[in-house]
Amino acid sequence: MNDKKFQRRLEGLIEDRHSGASELARLGLEVAAQCAQSAGAQKTIELRHYLAECAKALAAARPSMSILKNLMEEWKESLEVLPDDVEEARVKAAETALNLAEQSTRASFEAAALTSALVGNNKTIITHSFSSTVLEVFHLLKNRGVQAIVPESRPLCEGADLAERLSQWDIPATYITDAQVGLFAAHADIAIVGADTLLADGSAINKAGTLLLAMAAHAEEVPFYVCCESCKLWPQKEPPALEEMSPAELGTSPWPGVSVSNIYFDVTPAHLITGWCTERGAPDPEIGDRE
Repeated sequence: MNDKKFQRRLEGLIEDRHSGASELARLGLEVAAQCAQSAGAQKTIELRHYLAECAKALAAARPSMSILKNLMEEWKESLEVLPDDVEEARVKAAETALNLAEQSTRASFEAAALTSALVGNNKTIITHSFSSTVLEVFHLLKNRGVQAIVPESRPLCEGADLAERLSQWDIPATYITDAQVGLFAAHADIAIVGADTLLADGSAINKAGTLLLAMAAHAEEVPFYVCCESCKLWPQKEPPALEEMSPAELGTSPWPGVSVSNIYFDVTPAHLITGWCTERGAPDPEIGDRE
């Protein structure tokens, strides 16, 4: 992969608005593997330096998504113990990246399985945005009488993608505007969302609008769970930046004196979260019940 192709793949990750954090992290690892396979380095030390720079750029692509940073940091650390033979090193680096992607996929499925068991039969689930892990929860529950309430999740309305998938599986769903979340929360038995980042204080970063759903669920005494991989735990004390995207996505006119904000993520505090559901448990016994 030459520098121009790498830059295109990197920009693709930065501009992707429909893939969830886990999906983007796995795509990033695929790019990392391709970099290892195609790098022109003649010595392992050169290969290690080149791949470390690739990892650094990929980790910084989506600052609100901790799993991308975490997995890239793990891959970068593995580069320190590559074999001396450059061809063996190339193979090892690529294999490690793909193994990390496989581990991420497995963790996501396990989190979904534990969450589906927590939900049980004949429940109405309200969610927000499009999470591949939450999608798998619905898939596991599709023959168990589950129903869904799906907000549009503006801008770009990825909630519509979820509603379409639920329709394909014959899961009854009600598609609503984000503004109706307060009205519909009382009709749900449980709220389940994914997360882009989990913070050490028990809070979660996810698509903007998640906080409003959590507040509505709390007001209606509806349990609110965050379902995702434990690898999304942010390791640093200071939280990551909340990404702000182009105002053009809101489709507004350039009104004089009016600024337009399009911050993509918000933070749901721990006291609004009943529990985190990860591959380690539902609720995760190591992270603890946040009710």
